[in-house]
Amino acid sequence: MSLTLKTDGDFETLDKGQYRGTCYRIVDLGTTEQEYEGVKSKKKRLHITFEITNAIEPATNDASMADGRPFAVSHTYTASLFESATLRKHLVSWRGKNFSEEEEAGFDVTKLLGCTANVEVGHTKNGNAKIIGLFKPDGGIEKIATVNEQGMFDLDVYCDEFNGKTNDSTKAMCDVFESLPVWQQGDIEKSFELIAAKEKGDRELGSTSSSAEPEQGLSDLASNDDDDDKNIEAKIPF
Repeated sequence: MSLTLKTDGDFETLDKGQYRGTCYRIVDLGTTEQEYEGVKSKKKRLHITFEITNAIEPATNDASMADGRPFAVSHTYTASLFESATLRKHLVSWRGKNFSEEEEAGFDVTKLLGCTANVEVGHTKNGNAKIIGLFKPDGGIEKIATVNEQGMFDLDVYCDEFNGKTNDSTKAMCDVFESLPVWQQGDIEKSFELIAAKEKGDRELGSTSSSAEPEQGLSDLASNDDDDDKNIEAKIPF
């Protein structure tokens, strides 16, 4: 049985290997202070999750948990299309082509939802499954339905709930926020974007909005400096 059991609690873990998967959730975690090798810096991060359909290599690996639900695997990326960024490397190998200058100026990552990929899975030091590579499937990328509901958390929309621009979309995004894991909620609460939105709402309640520079959103993923690690061609979905 291809399960990995940890000493601090029994849970099912996706084995190392390559799988067919589909992107079903994207979460904008916002910009927070991160530390790497003793150096602190501000990083805007995205958490992207795939639903596993079937095992490719080895083909004997389980793609579903004991209760029949499909495994899921994810990765937290620095939101950057800089040449050395892990996100860019994974997207380039997934789509099978590099980014144009126009795409580098603003790439809408929400286009990834529902797209199939070959997902290379490794393990963290704690034994948890993680994405270590994404590749274009044989036959090209397809847009398909998933068992898990497809969706995204857009921090820009969520911030509008607190900076005086509340509307039906911000209310709906609040519901999405409540569905997120506690650790993701915590990171979002600490983001500079949300803190600024709440401060602005408190300061300018009932007054004219200031001309604050808009934050970078999911549909505006530009090429920032970063030290982070059914058809083809023009019909690639992203």
